[in-house]
Amino acid sequence: MTPPEAMLWVMAGIVIGAYAGAIGAGGGFLVTPVLLLRFQDSPPAEVTAASLVVVAVTSFSASVLSFRERRVDRKLAMGMLMLVVPAGLLGAATTAVVPRAPFALGFGAVLLLIAGYLVFRPVAASVAPVPGRAWRRELIDQDGVRYVYHVPLWRSIAPNVGTGFLSSLAGIGGGPIGVPVMTYIMRVPHAITVPTMHFIIVLQSAAAVTLHLSLGHIGTPMAVVPWLAIGVAAASPLGRLLRRRIGEGRLMQALAVGLLFAAARTMAEGL
Repeated sequence: MTPPEAMLWVMAGIVIGAYAGAIGAGGGFLVTPVLLLRFQDSPPAEVTAASLVVVAVTSFSASVLSFRERRVDRKLAMGMLMLVVPAGLLGAATTAVVPRAPFALGFGAVLLLIAGYLVFRPVAASVAPVPGRAWRRELIDQDGVRYVYHVPLWRSIAPNVGTGFLSSLAGIGGGPIGVPVMTYIMRVPHAITVPTMHFIIVLQSAAAVTLHLSLGHIGTPMAVVPWLAIGVAAASPLGRLLRRRIGEGRLMQALAVGLLFAAARTMAEGL
């Protein structure tokens, strides 16, 4: 790889890292289409393996800062991981048997549906808590802000299983699907959702990457991962700054725009 090309990948990583860090994603929904375009002869398993490594680095960088803010709901995250990690491992294994064209079309269709929903409903509706039928959660961040919310447990199981499977299958880490699930279905405040989702993505992506590596899914896309990782790690403070200054509605709309772009490009790849 030439120095100019490496620098381009670092710059791409900075853009992806800042954007993904702000909206609560690992950046895989942007990395995967780019890798599909750049490495057109690589199978889906190699593309998703490389993408998930970048996702893990992005979310790890964001999580370090989020823990300092005390906005990571660890107990909720561990409960969700019990669902998304097994489903994610199944999704990662499935990439080995999915042809490239159907993979691209299916991945694009999922992103398109989520983007359409967020465009018309960028802010989660406020619902009165139901203490007797939900898990009461309370967090106080480093600024002294108190968050109290109630998570409907039974209603959250199926969406989290689906999130784990689809995100690992597509190599996107889970944020683009998991953030809407946490805010709209699980009723977690957006200020808690984004940091907690980054923590979940780190462990979920690490498990999926380990499986990919054990199955030998190491190809040419992995060559650009170190340069992308440098960029996304450097952009983590910028993503945190954007998240703190932009409201939930605009962040979710920004997520929708990214999803629309990724969906269009990915579906074109499968046609």
